[in-house]
Amino acid sequence: CNSARVPVVATVNSAPGTPVAAAVPRCGPGTVTLNATGTQTIYWYTAASGGTLLTTGSSYTTPSISSTTTYYVEQGNGSCQSSRLAVQAIVNPIPSAPVASNVSRCGTGTVTLTATSSNSVSWYSASTGGTLLGTGLSFTTPSISSTTDYYAEASSNGCSSSRTTVSAIVNTIPSPPTAADVSRCGTGTI
Repeated sequence: CNSARVPVVATVNSAPGTPVAAAVPRCGPGTVTLNATGTQTIYWYTAASGGTLLTTGSSYTTPSISSTTTYYVEQGNGSCQSSRLAVQAIVNPIPSAPVASNVSRCGTGTVTLTATSSNSVSWYSASTGGTLLGTGLSFTTPSISSTTDYYAEASSNGCSSSRTTVSAIVNTIPSPPTAADVSRCGTGTI
C-alpha cells in the first residue's frame, strides 16, 4: 500500500561570489586592519576551510602580530557561503638606522657626508619631519659657515628607520700670528 505522493522542491541557490579584499602591510609588530567588500554578510576565519570564526563585518583588526599572517574571508547568508579568499596582514621589518660619522672642515664651504646602509638612504633637515634634502649614501651640504646637523634615514618596503644625526662641523680658521722683522749685524743666529 502506498500513500499519496507529496511534492518536494529541491532548490539550488547560487553561491555568492568571493568578497574583494587586498593585503595590508605595516612596519614592525602591531595590529593590522583588513577590509573586504561584498554583497552579503562577511566572515573572517583563521583557515582556508573550517578554522575559527574571528568576526563578521567588512573589517577585521588582527591581534598584535610580529610576522606576516594569512587570514581568510568569505561572504554568505548562512545557508550559502562563498569560497574563502586568503588575505595577508604583512609585517615588514623596520630597517636599521644608517651608520654615519661627523665630518669637519676649516672655514665656510660645503661638506660631504656619507652613510652606510644596505637600504636606500634619505637626508633630512630635522630629526623628525623636516625637509628632504637628498637621497643616496652621500650628501653634500650647501655652503655653511657654522656647524650644522643633518639626519640620515634608511627605508625599505615603505618602512623607515630612526634617523641618525650627522654633524657637518665648521672649524674656525685661526687668525694669522703677528710677527715683526728682525735684523742683526754680521753672521749669526736670529
